[in-house]
Amino acid sequence: MKNGLYSVSLKGFDSEDWPPGGVVVLLDGVMLGGGPYTYYTGSYSFKGGIFKGELVLNQHNFPPPSHVLFNAKNVGIGVSGTYEDDHAELTGIALVGKRSLTLQVTLLRLAELNRIERQGYEYLA
Repeated sequence: MKNGLYSVSLKGFDSEDWPPGGVVVLLDGVMLGGGPYTYYTGSYSFKGGIFKGELVLNQHNFPPPSHVLFNAKNVGIGVSGTYEDDHAELTGIALVGKRSLTLQVTLLRLAELNRIERQGYEYLA
């Protein structure tokens, strides 16, 4: 998988109302992203068509009270699946309180990110 900005689409398998998705930056093993209610940070690796990642999700805005992530704090999520070029299909397990929920995650690259160095400073382009 190339460094870049990716769209995130989510689908729950446990009849739960998941956020509509968001965006994530994948950059040299670091994942940073979020959506309308949550943000997350984590790490990932990939090799030979297999993608693995782990992240921690927290709220930055209040979802509706019936939402699966209402008042969620430090939700651990592990994902794994396959990737090809600018697209990944992943399955994840989220630990929300005492519940373990399964979700499908689709990543599609929107923009490529590259590191460049100018006059001793490192930038992203």
